Amino acid sequence: MLKLDLHTHPFEAMGFPKPTYDAVEHVVMAVKRRGLDGIAITEHDNPRYGLEAAKIAKEYFPEVLIIPGCEVQLGGVGPSYHRQVVELYLECGVFRFMAHPYDYRPEILASCHGIEVENALHSSMNTSLARELAEKLELIALRNSDAHRLQDIGLLYNEVELELLEEAVLKKRLPSKTTI
Repeated sequence: MLKLDLHTHPFEAMGFPKPTYDAVEHVVMAVKRRGLDGIAITEHDNPRYGLEAAKIAKEYFPEVLIIPGCEVQLGGVGPSYHRQVVELYLECGVFRFMAHPYDYRPEILASCHGIEVENALHSSMNTSLARELAEKLELIALRNSDAHRLQDIGLLYNEVELELLEEAVLKKRLPSKTTI
């Protein structure tokens, strides 16, 4: 089992520096301070930071897993934060989960493998509904920090095997329309 925070925004937290060795080292140190095995870097609407940081981490910091990803806003009605999903770019494909759910969005959940049942930044989200949906729709229940500050990385995290996420991707292929 790995300790993974799968919803973080560390480059936003640092003012969007170029993903260099030094910038990634700051992120890695925050991950290590929390005793995590890794994180997913899921900046808003831009997978570049996660992809570049993952390459640097793999080469220079192999002891910490950096999963590239992106938080995206899907179309629909209502506030934008009700329509956000996180995409994780795994080697076997895209793992998608609904971020900080406030209500039932079947059009979004149909394309998801998981759902956040706890989110440290959005503590007012409907956690009981999220848990009910996870069970009813057989989605992987996730607990994430949604950290927008380095010191908040790992406030919530998952103890999960990476293979579980990969199996979910292989079991339920998503439509090809993703951000990457």
